[in-house]
Amino acid sequence: MLILLFLAAPAAARKTSVAPEMDKLLMAGVDDIYMMRFDQAEADMAQAIALDPAYPHPYFGRAAIDLITFIYGEKQGDPALLKSFEAKTLESIRMAEAYLKAHPKDPDALFILGASHGMFGRLAIVQRRWLQAFGHGRASMKFVRRAVKLEPELYDAILGLGMFDYYVATIPKFAGWLAKIVLGGDRERGLKQIRLSAEKGRYAKVTAQMILVEIYLEDPFGAYNPSEGLRLMREIHALYPGSPMLDTAFISALYECKELPEAVSEAREYQERVKSGQYPAMNLAGSHALLGTLLWASGEKDAALAEFVAGAEARGTRTKWTVWSRVRAGQLLDALGRRGEALAAYHEAYKEKDAWGLRALIKPCLKAPCVGEKYPGHFSPY
Repeated sequence: MLILLFLAAPAAARKTSVAPEMDKLLMAGVDDIYMMRFDQAEADMAQAIALDPAYPHPYFGRAAIDLITFIYGEKQGDPALLKSFEAKTLESIRMAEAYLKAHPKDPDALFILGASHGMFGRLAIVQRRWLQAFGHGRASMKFVRRAVKLEPELYDAILGLGMFDYYVATIPKFAGWLAKIVLGGDRERGLKQIRLSAEKGRYAKVTAQMILVEIYLEDPFGAYNPSEGLRLMREIHALYPGSPMLDTAFISALYECKELPEAVSEAREYQERVKSGQYPAMNLAGSHALLGTLLWASGEKDAALAEFVAGAEARGTRTKWTVWSRVRAGQLLDALGRRGEALAAYHEAYKEKDAWGLRALIKPCLKAPCVGEKYPGHFSPY
């Protein structure tokens, strides 16, 4: 979700190098991504490239679509998509560098160059490739800061600065001192920048709000504000009705705010959309995992267990939610005191190919019952 800010076109109130027709296609691409119409988003970027093959913005868009499809799309978890993403991100960097040779003070192109490095670096952090993450992160900050210096009202770029400042604290402690030196992270400053973008941004405004939702619902450093997070999420959800991605984000926000009756109702509607074919079938296991978590939190443990089992046995494309549903069944069986059945569920999940890094979460449950106050915990395993 955070990647979407870099697809955003510059605000219309200032001078920009993005032509109006390209701006229209780029914004169509953003909307198509939020609605999970990834093929149409690809077509939007192809048309934008055809308008001006030298302009870097749509090349970044193509890379972002690959990464978002890897996380949310029907090819979820496909390693081939990551290879495609890396190749397209490097292409975006090359195109931005080439454009800047002819237009060295173009803030929009500088922003895209920084954004390309930033997205590559973000993936490197997730994959624990620390040196590569630092290199791309440092380059990203350099170019984005240069863009903001040239155009202080480029709020999309300010959002990028805020993200780096805020999220640098997510790097493990052993690397934190180096991250602070290389990236200059500052959580409070980052939060102010993100809020500024959420308030004054135009094309990146929704993305800034999504980041704030995440912060307000999960921040352990003083910014936790679940009621404000839910308010923002309601607004975003209303902007894109019929988006599976945003439906689950909305339901998760309801859950984090303990609005359980509404969350259960929304989750049942979501699952029905999947079963009816309105949403892709690959979302079926996730719908069971989501509803099962909500029912568990509501005290309906037998019904929750049935949902987790249904998610683990869902037919079709296997996703992380297929495996995670099996793990959740084990955790609930542990809570019910049925340790033998719980172990069987954990072992079954552990045998799956570890494409989503879930084995590290299963191992503790194999050693001792996964019970306690932290359960059922978050909907997502991460």
